[in-house]
Amino acid sequence: NRHMVSEVSTKEIKTYGKGNPIKIMGVDCGMKYNMIRLLVDRGCELTIVPWDHPFAADMHKFDGLFLSNGPGDPTSCDKTIEQLRQAISVPDDQVKPIFGICLGNQLLGIAAGGEAKKLPFGNRGQNQPVINHATGECYITSQNHGYHIDTTTLGSDYEELFTNLNDGSNEGFIHKSRPYFTAQFHPEYRNGPTDTEFMFDTFLAACKDPKAPIKFPDRKKAPPVPKVKKVLMLGSGGTSIGQ
Repeated sequence: NRHMVSEVSTKEIKTYGKGNPIKIMGVDCGMKYNMIRLLVDRGCELTIVPWDHPFAADMHKFDGLFLSNGPGDPTSCDKTIEQLRQAISVPDDQVKPIFGICLGNQLLGIAAGGEAKKLPFGNRGQNQPVINHATGECYITSQNHGYHIDTTTLGSDYEELFTNLNDGSNEGFIHKSRPYFTAQFHPEYRNGPTDTEFMFDTFLAACKDPKAPIKFPDRKKAPPVPKVKKVLMLGSGGTSIGQ
């Protein structure tokens, strides 16, 4: 069987944004370029390592760990999962923030004792509604995945963070006391929607202060609804009731 992650992962260690103050290690399971851009633009020196790199032993050299997206069945990345088990099992004084997206979400979920389950059709598209249980806000997100983490199988230290409002599947989880959190959707998607790009700011805030609680920004209030009684609509064709 093809190991798709090994095909798309970097074969050598690479560094972007060299000299930037925030030191992040990124595990490349098929990392998108815009993930690199968003981290570097926010002041990160991003060191990218292959999917099977023994990164747990290097965690002390960095301010945080980033887990990228990637293709295929998450259970095939057994080496990554084992490294993550080590990374999340350190004593409290050695904890470093961890943020996983898409496949990175699934790998951290498995490492945390959860089970990755295949969805009947997967969630695809640029208009998937997701609710943030920490704030009660709903975001429109870009998605392209066939698996999700069954949060009922996670350890008691974790709780659901995001849920897909179409099918009820998990879209991310968070540790109750440590700065570990994930997104199954794509906050980095360059063509938008960009509703959840703040996830990178949340991650880097945790890297600067790992002991502070994870916080998500409140949205600006919607502008007041204009008081309009009549609307003139111009079109090139017929208009039906409801439009």
